[in-house]
Amino acid sequence: MRITQLHLQQVGLPLQTPFVTAHGTTTVRITTLVTVYLDNGYQGVGELTAFTDSGYLPETQASAWTVLQQEIAPLLRDFTFAMPTELAAYLQQHLRGNQLAQAAVETAVWAAYAQMQQHPLAELIGGQVKPVPVGISLGHFDSTKALLAQVAAGVAAGYQRVKLKLTGPADVAQVQAVRRLYPHLALMVDANSAFTTTDLPTLQQLDQLNLALIEQPLAADDFVEHAWLQRQLKTPLCLDENILSLADVQTAVALKSCRAINLKITRVGGLTAALAIVAYCRQQNLMVWCGGMLASGVSRAFDLALASRAEFVLPGDISASARYFQQDVLAQPLVLQNGCLQLAPTPGLGATVAPVVVAQYLQHELWLQL
Repeated sequence: MRITQLHLQQVGLPLQTPFVTAHGTTTVRITTLVTVYLDNGYQGVGELTAFTDSGYLPETQASAWTVLQQEIAPLLRDFTFAMPTELAAYLQQHLRGNQLAQAAVETAVWAAYAQMQQHPLAELIGGQVKPVPVGISLGHFDSTKALLAQVAAGVAAGYQRVKLKLTGPADVAQVQAVRRLYPHLALMVDANSAFTTTDLPTLQQLDQLNLALIEQPLAADDFVEHAWLQRQLKTPLCLDENILSLADVQTAVALKSCRAINLKITRVGGLTAALAIVAYCRQQNLMVWCGGMLASGVSRAFDLALASRAEFVLPGDISASARYFQQDVLAQPLVLQNGCLQLAPTPGLGATVAPVVVAQYLQHELWLQL
């Protein structure tokens, strides 16, 4: 089969409330839906999950659009493949980095391929169409009272794990307040590189709170200092921003930099790379769980399919559509039931896009003929 067209639709999805992390504040999530059309009549949609600036990852919406137009589209002309894994290998062979741009196309092809095979994507990649336990990720709040209200709402909604974003050492007091009110809650923190090794005393305070994980406390390109820090703490460290490939996971294992990784499909280049990382983590007894990119329901559907595999025992950051967005792009939004989300048991992704919603929030559009 061959890709004949790429359709890029950039949308701006307003958030219910501002999402604050150590990298900044998001009020409108700018993201791009990428639809691939195959010469056999099937089509699938993926998502370009880059942000508008490079504060989190080097790729941005603008740079990835350029790569899609000037590099990926020309590479795909006349390229034929039988399986999505072949496409992934081809793109990785010809491109250096640009994982988010690659993933936007590769995941869309996986969705189309699952349609063609008449199987739900979850089953096609070794998972199950079943209720998948999920957690919630809460942005930073200046007020402890406001944070506690959000935690209470998440617990009441049934989320099975809560993650708190930290912007610096001063936020530890808020984590302590949450733990006092919820002594048995599955709780973790994500620092997005807000700490340094000089903050060890503060991190040792976190270490006393029975947290599931401490995620990315140190620099986004560091493995060595994380290895040192992991030796100082009993709480498992989780690497996130510096996991861009299987090679990065292998480095983390070799140096003992962490005991868990946050696997984000688009950040590692797509489902093919993600599946290889899952297999390696299983071999190394390294915990792997599914993170999110504050993306639309399209990406969340791929995350759910991956998180339905047996290796994912910790609920991922795959919240319901209404948790973040005033309106998601899905025709049938993902709804939380008993702390779980579930895809439709139909061939393909298990979720479909609502064209009327995309049209409502559309900012830029581009057709690429191959």
